[in-house]
Amino acid sequence: MSARQALGVLQPRTAIVRRSALLAAARFHPRRLGSPLPAPPAAAAAAPFSTAASKPSHAADSTPTQSRPRVDPQQPQEAKQSRRGLILLSSALLSTGLLAGIGLTFFVPRPRIVSLVFPLPTNHPPPRESPEHRAHTKEIERDLMQLEVVKQLQAETVPAPAPTSSGEDQTPTATKEGTPAPLVKKYTVSRPYAATPPGPHSLSAYTLRGPGKFAVPPLVFTTQDKRESVLILHVGDGLCGHEGVVHGGLLATVLDEALGRTALLNLPTNIGVTATLSLKYKKPTFANQFLVIRTELTEQRGRKAWVRGKVEDLDGQTLVEAE
Repeated sequence: MSARQALGVLQPRTAIVRRSALLAAARFHPRRLGSPLPAPPAAAAAAPFSTAASKPSHAADSTPTQSRPRVDPQQPQEAKQSRRGLILLSSALLSTGLLAGIGLTFFVPRPRIVSLVFPLPTNHPPPRESPEHRAHTKEIERDLMQLEVVKQLQAETVPAPAPTSSGEDQTPTATKEGTPAPLVKKYTVSRPYAATPPGPHSLSAYTLRGPGKFAVPPLVFTTQDKRESVLILHVGDGLCGHEGVVHGGLLATVLDEALGRTALLNLPTNIGVTATLSLKYKKPTFANQFLVIRTELTEQRGRKAWVRGKVEDLDGQTLVEAE
């Protein structure tokens, strides 16, 4: 074999060994994976591979070949389309949520817990003795008389007490013929401050009276024995501490007058002052609604009387307890 023939046989093996060495170096240096491998010499590419194919080298067999992954040209387009669809879906959901929220704001009443966090601004009440003031007062008076609790209290009756001499207990008894005692109204109705002209030195009858406050005098139902009473009144938006919530001090004032009224009716001289007043605030009392105040005499000794009561809304939920 001549020297030229021997060189032609060794050149393919030399190129294969060099390529295997480059692949082995790329394993230990990941940064070089992306760099293209050097192409074999032109002479080696043009040389016949009959001898190399018939006698493969041990280096080529021992080193595995590494091929670069093929990139599908359609994958970037599919990724762009999926990203565009996700953006459109998110935009549609966001727009639907905003439109639904705006619609609920206008057509569905706001939950009261939302009013605590995001209160609505309160409008200024109309001036006194204005047409708006008279219309506002007339509307609240009409709503007061149409309340279900007012109708129930007006219709509630009890047996009439039998006439007895002074000093004896008056209890409902049957007549001589054995017929039951006639029924009478359980409550008497009164309107405090309705007949009293407002004066500048009266807190409840003058300072707190008017549109946005106590627009109409309260309606009071008192039992025949004067031991219980039910007081119904409307509180306006101008009686708030926090926006939309009635001030706790105002509720204390209302309870002081309601409980004091029941106590005075059961004192010998109907004269007295408040010694102690204990309050328990159960829930926020929202403005612009009717409140029901129930009082009950629990004990009376000499010139002292103990009364307990509570403030309820029209649904019967207890808002404040007092004694």
